[in-house]
Amino acid sequence: MKKEKTKKATPSEESSKDIEEVKSPKKKRSKKYWILYIAGFAFLVYASITIVNQSIEIASRQEVLDGIKDQLKIVEIQSEHLKEVKNYKGDELSDYIENIAREDLDFVKNGERIFINESGE
Repeated sequence: MKKEKTKKATPSEESSKDIEEVKSPKKKRSKKYWILYIAGFAFLVYASITIVNQSIEIASRQEVLDGIKDQLKIVEIQSEHLKEVKNYKGDELSDYIENIAREDLDFVKNGERIFINESGE
């Protein structure tokens, strides 16, 4: 029988095998990390879009709020005016009623003439 010679690996060959074995798992990890990178990027895009949309919504709601505040000021002024009118008595009340009838309702007294400006001024 013949004896087969087995070639023993030299230390440099052993270290190259170890290096190859170490490198291959790193490639697998990088593939796993790509999924995490893509997921992270998708989350950042989603968060950015959400923040922009919320900023736009806040701005539009702020405009509505400003309009409501203006209306509230008008109503408060009208309320104060009505509280003053509530206390009118006698001649003061009749003068107020006459003023409203003339200016707002376009009423006239008996015997008064109405002049209409046709030029539009």
